[in-house]
Amino acid sequence: MKKLKQVHFSSLRNNCVKKGADYTNYVDEMPSKDEEPSLDEVIRAVDSLRSDDPDWIDLQWYVADALHQRFLDKDDPNDLNEAIRRGMSVVEWQGRSSAAHLHDVALMIWDRFAEKDIPEDLTLFVELLETALERAEKDGTDLELIAKCQANLATGLMEGTAADVPEPVRQRAIALWKSALASGQLNEDAKRGIEANLALSLSHAGESQEELQRIVDSRRRAVAEATTSEDAAIAHFNLAAALEGLHDITPDEGLLEEAIEHMRDGLGLLGIDHCDHPGYTANLVALLRRLSRESGNPDHVKEAVCLGRKALKRIPDDDSDRPLILINTASAILETVKSDSDLGLIDEALSMYREAINIAPEGSQDQGVAMVNLVSACRDANELNPDSALLDEALTQGNKALELFSHPDLYRAAALTAVGNAQRDRYRETGSLNDLDEALKHTEEALALTPKQHPERAARLTNLAVLLSDDFEERADRSQLDHAIELYRQALPLPEPVASRVSERRNDLALALRDRYRDTENSQDLDEAIDLAQQAAAASAIDELTYAGYVNNLANALSERYERDHKPADLTEAINWFNEALVVSKNRPTEASGYETNIGIALAARAQDTGSMDDMDQALLHMGRSIDLLPTSHPDRAYRISNLSDAYRQRSLMFQEGGHHNLALEDAKSAVTTAQEAVAAAGSSDARLLPALSNLAQSLRWLEHLVPGVSQSQKTLEAQRQAALLEGITPAEKFGQSARWARDAEAIGDYEEAFKAFKRAVSLTTQVAWIGLTLRERRKLLTDMQEVLEHAVAHAANQQRLEAFAWADHVRSVLWRQGLQARSLAEKRGDEQWASLSGFISNVETDRRRSNMRPDEQLRLRAHEGEAELGQTVPDPYAYQGLGADGPIVLLAPGEEKSLALILKGDAEPLLIHLPKASKGQLREQVEKLQAKITDNECTYGSESDAIFDCLGWLWENVTAPILERITTAEERPHVWWSPLGEFALLPVHAAGIHPRRKPQINQRKNDPSKWPNMHERVISSYLPTILLVDSHPEAENGPLDTVLHVSVDPSEQLISLEDERQVIDNALPQAHINHLFDDSATISAFRAALPECTLLHVSAHGWLDRNDSFEAGIDLFDGRFTLRDLAASRADKGQLAVLLTCDSASGDFTTPNEALHVAGAAQQAGFKEVVAATLPVRDDSVVPFVTTLYADITAEPVDKTFAPAVAQAMTDAVDKLRMDSRYAVDPLSWVPYAHFSSHLR
Repeated sequence: MKKLKQVHFSSLRNNCVKKGADYTNYVDEMPSKDEEPSLDEVIRAVDSLRSDDPDWIDLQWYVADALHQRFLDKDDPNDLNEAIRRGMSVVEWQGRSSAAHLHDVALMIWDRFAEKDIPEDLTLFVELLETALERAEKDGTDLELIAKCQANLATGLMEGTAADVPEPVRQRAIALWKSALASGQLNEDAKRGIEANLALSLSHAGESQEELQRIVDSRRRAVAEATTSEDAAIAHFNLAAALEGLHDITPDEGLLEEAIEHMRDGLGLLGIDHCDHPGYTANLVALLRRLSRESGNPDHVKEAVCLGRKALKRIPDDDSDRPLILINTASAILETVKSDSDLGLIDEALSMYREAINIAPEGSQDQGVAMVNLVSACRDANELNPDSALLDEALTQGNKALELFSHPDLYRAAALTAVGNAQRDRYRETGSLNDLDEALKHTEEALALTPKQHPERAARLTNLAVLLSDDFEERADRSQLDHAIELYRQALPLPEPVASRVSERRNDLALALRDRYRDTENSQDLDEAIDLAQQAAAASAIDELTYAGYVNNLANALSERYERDHKPADLTEAINWFNEALVVSKNRPTEASGYETNIGIALAARAQDTGSMDDMDQALLHMGRSIDLLPTSHPDRAYRISNLSDAYRQRSLMFQEGGHHNLALEDAKSAVTTAQEAVAAAGSSDARLLPALSNLAQSLRWLEHLVPGVSQSQKTLEAQRQAALLEGITPAEKFGQSARWARDAEAIGDYEEAFKAFKRAVSLTTQVAWIGLTLRERRKLLTDMQEVLEHAVAHAANQQRLEAFAWADHVRSVLWRQGLQARSLAEKRGDEQWASLSGFISNVETDRRRSNMRPDEQLRLRAHEGEAELGQTVPDPYAYQGLGADGPIVLLAPGEEKSLALILKGDAEPLLIHLPKASKGQLREQVEKLQAKITDNECTYGSESDAIFDCLGWLWENVTAPILERITTAEERPHVWWSPLGEFALLPVHAAGIHPRRKPQINQRKNDPSKWPNMHERVISSYLPTILLVDSHPEAENGPLDTVLHVSVDPSEQLISLEDERQVIDNALPQAHINHLFDDSATISAFRAALPECTLLHVSAHGWLDRNDSFEAGIDLFDGRFTLRDLAASRADKGQLAVLLTCDSASGDFTTPNEALHVAGAAQQAGFKEVVAATLPVRDDSVVPFVTTLYADITAEPVDKTFAPAVAQAMTDAVDKLRMDSRYAVDPLSWVPYAHFSSHLR
């Protein structure tokens, strides 16, 4: 915290310039006094009078005035104190009624305040002048007195650095000065003085560059117009202050250098023997220190230290300027500290700050500033030579400073910043969350008190960001980390002349981005983090204290990129940087401990890839040293020990693979013992317990593997359960630990505990795939979780629990549900920007509040703002009882060894059917065979028919036949709602059966249907991607299909049936209003504009399926592709039915089958309740007969609550005609693809 001796103009009275407030008060010239009798004789005479004597007031005031004059001449503080005592007795006897006396005694008090810096004197000064001004204005006759009261009151209000004064107070002071100037009652000297005060006030108040330049120009004129050496000195000092103010917003080294030259000129004019020379030297020390920091030239700060030390030798111990010189000299000394060999300099600075605290007036500003600076010095000393006593002293002095600086101004902000930083240091050394919370509170307040234009704004933004990042590490609250990154991005572009601070911010932002990368695996975060870390490291010299930390952080980022990209060069470079960090930090053991463990982790990673036992041995040595270097009470000790445990386990694996069983067993036991030590060292910290417990569980599993006869299962389960139930870890970490917990419980046959573990994992689905992430991030995370989630559903299904249905709904169609939530929130708040959270809207406007953030970061912050309304919970299992569906609901859950079908029918208990010949692996094999035979994005095929029929036959024998045997009879043909999970969603379950492949077989089927069993003969099928939809999205009321949007386009001219199909639609819907978008009218914009009004959408066009990017799948229109994203972002709130006769319009995403990422799913997202679509490429010549039957049946049925079954029946009838017709029966692509999808049961 910088402390300056304030500059001011000289008064009309020919007195010595005094230290103190920012601005000199205006004082009027004292009248001359007769020399007879002597003053002492008058004092004795006055003291002999009674206070009711009629002459007592005049004589008492005469004495007070004379004593004050003698003080000005001889500088005897006893005279001043006595003058004030007598003057106050007069004004109090008068009931503070005399404006003139109140004004004059206030000036006496000001002189004492200037000498002693006693806060109570300033308070009384302002109080007296407030009353004086009120009395003078009420009287209204003495305009000169009014002007003087205004000018001097403004001076008192602005005491302190101008930027520290609250804005309302500053504005009032400026108004008072302007009023005094406008009065015309003051002489030219007084006017120049007030103009200087105004300039000083404005120069620290966030004025524009133009205004500050005007102030500088005014100060230059004052220098030229000064008539005495002392006035010229003050003018130079004022100009120096104005130049520094201009430099604050216009980084220009030349301005600081000019300010320094004016300080030198002023000091030369003032003379070394002047009483204020040392105090103004302190200002020069501060400017030289600043120039050194900004220019990187150490010569300037060396000169500053030399000047400060000389000034301290000249100034008496009891001089009121001594605290100021001590403070600024100590700050300059600290600036010279560059390495751990400079502890002596820090001790010198500490001694100076402590002396300043002791000699400064109790409760004075100087004392508070010294306290704040001592806090920072103690932190610096502790960093180089850790000592808890230093942090204790820092916090003791910091809290005293907070008591002293209780007013919400920049002095308090500086104290809050210092205390917050010290509390963070103690948190880092002890792990105390109380210290972290207090640091956050203090730093938030400090930032709130710092104006946006203040030079320290960027530093305080950074301080808060660092603490928010710490909080994320401890509590895993994503909102804290995202807010931290937002603050870093706000800070980086702000003007910052000190280059080292910019490097520090880049480094800190890189750390935060890496934290976020580990949570969501956004490669953009890691790539930016590496770029920032490289910039920070490149800007730091090897002898700087920050260098080791910067290169260590760069190495960590490179190690993470190695894990992502598997490029050995990244790991090699990381190891080299770790080694360099270790070398330069050798005298800082606590810091070096972290580098030891990091290089150990990197070497272990290389050993695993290369099989190098030397690397693994070195890794263990480094990790062991890292523990030895760390104090036993240090909170990071748990991390270090946990890393060592995992390294023992890894080496054990290598020994076992190499055939060294005994060595492997020895290391496995060491891994367990070390992990147990880590758990003990972690205490109650969830962040530290996580790696310790996880490594303990892993080590116990491995030990049991090595010694099969000795069970470690219960110990493993206990450790894993504890890890899974930690709350202060990220959702992804909770999910991973819960999955392991479930597996461990299943392994020992504890299925009830496994159910609890899976329940926790399922509940975390939408927290891991959080709506604040991009679509691609969420999709990847859902893919990563898919196996565990499907296993969880199968586990619940195997126990015939209703939870299986609820869990299946929670883990499927997550992206679509989140899209509906975003849309609902947008409607609720009347702001379409909220809909952008769906991820399907591509033309998202930039959030002007956060223009410095990436678009994906803006969405994250918006999601945090809507967190309360965007959460998703697992549906109530009992909501699935008695759904009232018109037929059984079949949940198909793939399993590792066997799959399961869980059937829900009315109020009956769920029926479980095992499918032992349809394991997950066998299902995946069928999917791969089917897809291998179908050429992407084309509708002409060769040998694919046999592949399709093979798949349909396999599905019948191993999946659907066993199910139908249990839920139907030969006499009935029920409506079955298929709700597939995983690979089941990629297979044509609805068409399973033994079907004719050649035309002669068609007659054989007619003669003996029993040899050709199939789904179509037994059931009417519909698909339910989600059984129940728990969401507030409003649905359209059932209504007639009276507004039709018919899109028919074929830019490639390959669809031969388009004209006939168009005629069929017109004939089938004669009463409806049909909007024809044919050929060149079928544009993207026309399609989007027409969707909101239609109740029926019919599309005949080419479909596009992008296996590499499902979001780009879509419908080819005349002027381009209407993608899945486009359709999902559209609004079709009146939509009842969509018939999408394009190839693959319902082909699922191979990597994320549970998300229904196809055009049919997008149509449901847009608002269509029922969809008829193609699960495979569809043969063009089958479309006309299909739609003829489909619409004939549909238009004969009412659009009511039975509409979904009616659509299913109509589609089944249409397919039946095709598959029984010899022209189409043996071509599966003429009838197999058609399927009915309902968005959910209602």
